[in-house]
Amino acid sequence: MHAVATLLLATACAADPGERAGVVVTDSAGIRITTSTAPAWRAGEGWRVDTTPVVSIGDGTKKGAVLLVEVGGVRVLPDGRIVVANGTDRAVLFFTPTGERAGRVGRDGSGPGEFRGVSLVGFLGDSLLAWDSQLDRATVVVPNATAGRSFRLATGDTTGASRFGYVPVDVYEDGTLLLAGRAGATSADQGGVRREPVPLRRAARDGTLGQRLAVVPGTENIVVSGKGFVSVFERPFGRRTLSIASGQMLVVSTGDFDGVLRFDSTGTLHELWRLDRAQRAVSARDAEAVAARRSLQLNQLPKEYADAIFAVTKDVGYPGVLPPFDAMLRDATGALWLRRDVGPVLRDSIPHTWTVLDPKGRWLGDVVTPRRVEVYQITRDRVVGVWKDDDELEHVRLYPLRR
Repeated sequence: MHAVATLLLATACAADPGERAGVVVTDSAGIRITTSTAPAWRAGEGWRVDTTPVVSIGDGTKKGAVLLVEVGGVRVLPDGRIVVANGTDRAVLFFTPTGERAGRVGRDGSGPGEFRGVSLVGFLGDSLLAWDSQLDRATVVVPNATAGRSFRLATGDTTGASRFGYVPVDVYEDGTLLLAGRAGATSADQGGVRREPVPLRRAARDGTLGQRLAVVPGTENIVVSGKGFVSVFERPFGRRTLSIASGQMLVVSTGDFDGVLRFDSTGTLHELWRLDRAQRAVSARDAEAVAARRSLQLNQLPKEYADAIFAVTKDVGYPGVLPPFDAMLRDATGALWLRRDVGPVLRDSIPHTWTVLDPKGRWLGDVVTPRRVEVYQITRDRVVGVWKDDDELEHVRLYPLRR
């Protein structure tokens, strides 16, 4: 963490001209720093996502439609079939490229091929890795719509870096897993804002813990503890840590600056990509919306818990600026997509804007995705996600991507 903080201070060094206008490249102790001051795309250029989907799954008005609730991920297989982790079914569902049902893996339970909760982590060769957060168990879902082997992550972090174990967050191209330390707290922990160091490491295909790649500042949380209870939740407008696997690189956004860190396969900090643009202030409207939502939630809790949460949250207040991003994805071409955080008021009411960086870290421009769409995958010509209608019903949708 100290090395990361030192590097961020070094980004103010003198810069040499980059490969094109709007990009400057510097070097700090062997770490390449690419700073974009303007997008490469001119007005009218760039990529575009259509607002009309080519496939929609979960339309309750159609005969035989599937009910999608608490979707935990969507992926499109190379043959065009669509795979959905459906929370209400405790199952992984398969659909044809046009959206008809084509198979199912799992049901509610704790036995082989069963789930208590299910999400999709990523591709494991030609299969998919499903994670059950309730059972702390991974299951390989094979292309013929059956459950393959299951495994748990090995316990015993000899470095002592993660107090609460690990969860898989992505899969590398060679099938090894990217793990992140799990956030948590105990009743002995002091209340207030906490940003614990998060270890990021690899694991083998069978869950055996491997090399520790980096330790970075974690997402800002608020801890509230009292006699017999402890609660941990994200600080409103707090810095958010995101991590993905990109080829053999580890890409991390810590929220401390507008950009990402890139670590190589040995865990060495290799590159820093940043955008030189103004921060966005937290509006009074956003702060009021968060306060109103919290008040409504506290009214549903026992008074002792509600009073403790209210006291701590009142003391910590809000940051003055929004985090730069709230989601990060790598598309099929290697481009990095960073979704700009717009705060709670606008999150569901306007289309999302994604900042796109090319594989060398240069700012190409911005791409807009439809309102109320959570994106899970970006192929060469499709944006794959889940759209919520005004009744909060979920629909898996594939939107054309024009490059």
